[in-house]
Amino acid sequence: MKLVKCVLLPLLALIASAYISVSIPGLSIPFTAQSLAVFVIAGLLVPKYFLIVILSYLGLGIGGVPVFAEGTSGLSKVLGNSGGFLYGFIFSGAVIAYSISKDFKSPLTRLINVMLLATVVLFVFGVGHLAIKLDVQKSLLYGLYPYWKMALVKALLAALLVWVIGRFKPQLVTSQHI
Repeated sequence: MKLVKCVLLPLLALIASAYISVSIPGLSIPFTAQSLAVFVIAGLLVPKYFLIVILSYLGLGIGGVPVFAEGTSGLSKVLGNSGGFLYGFIFSGAVIAYSISKDFKSPLTRLINVMLLATVVLFVFGVGHLAIKLDVQKSLLYGLYPYWKMALVKALLAALLVWVIGRFKPQLVTSQHI
C-alpha cells in the first residue's frame, strides 16, 4: 500500500499533468500542469519518495514512454529546448521536499515562499539550459518571459493545495505517515 500511495499514485498524477498543456505558436515549450504537479507531490512526500517519483518519471520518458508534455518522450526531449525544465524538476522539487518534510504544518506564507523559491530554481535550470543551446537573450524570450506569470500562479496554487491537504485531510499526507 505504501508503494501505491507514495510512488504509483503521485507518478500517475505527474504523468497525467503532462497531458494538460497549451501550446503557443512560436514558442517551443508548452504551458503544462507539470510544475504544479511536481510542486504538490514534492510538498506531500518525504524527499526519498519524491526523488523516486521524479526519477521514475524522467526514466520512463527517456526510455520512450510518452510521459512528457503533449505525449512526447525520449532523450532528445531532455537534451532539447525544454530539457532544463524537465531535469530542473529534480532540483526544484527537492527544494520543496527538503524544506517542508521536517515541518509540514508550516504556515501558508512559508509554503508560498518555498514554492516561489522552487519556481526560481526551476527557471534557473530551464532558462540556463536554453541559454546554453541558444543565447541569453533568446532564452529569456522563449523560456522566461512568456511563462513567469503562470509559474507564479502555479506556485501559489501548489502552496495552497499542500496547505489545505495538510490541514483538512491529514490522512492523505504521506510525509506524516511514512
